[in-house]
Amino acid sequence: MDCRVTFLAEMERKILMLEGPDGVPDSLNLVIPSLTRPGIPFDIKVAVYDEHGFPATRAVAKVGVKGSGGGGLDVEISFTEGEPAVARIGGVVLGDEGVFRFEGMLGGRLFHSNPTRCSSANTESIWWGDPHIHTNLSNCHPERCRSLNYCFTAARHSTGLDWASAADHVSNGRCEYAKWKEQTAVANLFNEPGKFVTLPCFEASLQGGCGGDNNVYMTGFPDLFVDEYDGGNVATLADEMKGKMSEDDFIVVPHHTTRTGKHGEIPDAIYPGEAMMPVVEIHSKWGTSEYRGNPNPLKKVHDGPSYAVDLLNQGLPLGFIGGTDSHCTLTTGRGRGFEADHIDAHPGMTAVFANSLERSSLVQALKERRCYAASLDRSLVMGTVNGQPFGTKMENCKTRRIQAAVAGKTDIESVDIVRNGETVHTFNPNDWRADIDYVDEEDLSPLWLSSKHIGDFVYYYVRATFGNGARAWSSPAFVLAGCRT
Repeated sequence: MDCRVTFLAEMERKILMLEGPDGVPDSLNLVIPSLTRPGIPFDIKVAVYDEHGFPATRAVAKVGVKGSGGGGLDVEISFTEGEPAVARIGGVVLGDEGVFRFEGMLGGRLFHSNPTRCSSANTESIWWGDPHIHTNLSNCHPERCRSLNYCFTAARHSTGLDWASAADHVSNGRCEYAKWKEQTAVANLFNEPGKFVTLPCFEASLQGGCGGDNNVYMTGFPDLFVDEYDGGNVATLADEMKGKMSEDDFIVVPHHTTRTGKHGEIPDAIYPGEAMMPVVEIHSKWGTSEYRGNPNPLKKVHDGPSYAVDLLNQGLPLGFIGGTDSHCTLTTGRGRGFEADHIDAHPGMTAVFANSLERSSLVQALKERRCYAASLDRSLVMGTVNGQPFGTKMENCKTRRIQAAVAGKTDIESVDIVRNGETVHTFNPNDWRADIDYVDEEDLSPLWLSSKHIGDFVYYYVRATFGNGARAWSSPAFVLAGCRT
């Protein structure tokens, strides 16, 4: 195997050093593509983190990386003292089909990469991103935040993401034309389709009961943001955006919908429609908003029906995404000493299924709910309901067969099949990888939920929990009694 090791360019090193602490090694992050093909080379992204999740710069020992899968890999990397311990191993190839992980050694400790599913049948890629990063332009905990330069450099090289969004605040006087021009210019500067995408975004806050906090994701930047905080709602926000760009080019996504005060209840009267709101952020460093009573809730929770399951049961056809909502511009797993006191949960990430890595492809995939949410790790969760991918709609069948491939950095604690918000079956694989196959033969007649948006329906999704606390949620699949769309 003809592998090569490359390190950060001078400007990337400077950005990470100027705005990061001068920390010592604590953990190792190995990132590989979640989907690979036999014989097709790919990169392994390597980063040594300090205790807070920033790139370590001091006393970094050598890192060894090994792997199997028909060819094998055995590489040792030596980092330069005083520089961020970030590198790439290029030209890595898997010769066999299957699900694999790579191993890394740091200071005598073993770390695993995220899993990859290597198959000649893979026709698309999974692109991992953080759709919810705050920089100092947000003017929200500015003493903790870092610049847009740091945001995109760390996301791409330290965290090893494929795409990222600087979701800076615009409401309550926290943005102006000059800041908007800065965000547009820097995001466009760091955008490199096919290698790393900066997905245009801004966070628009709304009052509780009017949609709460929402991020607007776009294929490009309009002349100016939209702020509907005073007297508006999520529907008027979408309508104002339609005056600035095509409906095909943006979506509106609610997040931490269970937050007290700015909760995200979405009555039918303000629902902007499936095309404008195809997904909801189910998890961030604030906590998980899946269902009331989940093991990782926000610290202060609204009493009303604002969880993701509540919105689904209401009949809103939503997929799932995850983000960090980081207020120290950090997309890695910790940073608790740098975050606000109310942000202490695992970070979230979003996996998007698409053929190409570019802004329009990402937005279109989100519109089609071809995505899933994860916390802490890049866990693999992909599958179908009656042969159709999670996130899609389908006609009613007598039986519903749910199949999923699940894998993680650590052993799988459980895989739950969720129907209409209730767990109907749980698998306990006791391994880091598993293939799940479940057939639901129950009569759906007494189970139909009803919505004026999609008619009578039942929905299914998969929730995976791992031994280190990581979780992942597939987007729901919707079984329709009579397809209206």
